[in-house]
Amino acid sequence: MRRPIAVLAASLLALVISTGPAAAHAKLDSISPADGASMAAPPEKVVLTFNEPVGSSGLQIQVKSPAGVNVATGEPQVLDGTVTQPVGAMIETGRYQVDARVVSADGHPITVSTGFTVTHAGHPPDSPPGTQPVQPSNNNTVTIVAMCLVMLVVVALAVVIVRRRPARP
Repeated sequence: MRRPIAVLAASLLALVISTGPAAAHAKLDSISPADGASMAAPPEKVVLTFNEPVGSSGLQIQVKSPAGVNVATGEPQVLDGTVTQPVGAMIETGRYQVDARVVSADGHPITVSTGFTVTHAGHPPDSPPGTQPVQPSNNNTVTIVAMCLVMLVVVALAVVIVRRRPARP
C-alpha cells in the first residue's frame, strides 16, 4: 500500500513542480523604439518583446502624439512573446508616449509606459490594406487544460493500481 501512495505523491509533486514557470509573470525584455530614443523618421510600428508568451485578450496599446492624439492604428498583433502595434501618420514633432496593458500567461496584467521623440514630422506611406500578415494569437488555456487532464489521468491510474492489488493475508 505504501508503494502506490509514494508513486502517486511523487507523480503529483512532479506535476506541481513542472507548472512553476507557467505561474511566473511575463516581463518586458525590450521595446522598439526604445524608451527615450530620438529618431528623425517616425516608426511604422511599436514592438514590445516579453520574456514569455502573452495573450491577446485584454491587450491595449496607445501611442499618443505630443498633442495627446492616439496614432495607433488597427489591432495589435501577438506572436508568442512579441506584440506589434502599427501606427498611423505621425505629423507632429516631439515626444510620443506609449502606454500598453498586456496580460501574461497566468492572467496577470502588465502595464508598460515609455516614450520616444520624433524630430521630423511625417510618416512613410501606408502599405496597401491586407498586405500585413495576420499573426496567430497565443492562448494558454489549451496548455492549462492539457496539464489538468494529465494530472487527472495520473490520479486515476494510481487509484486503479491501489484498488487492484490483492489484500495481504
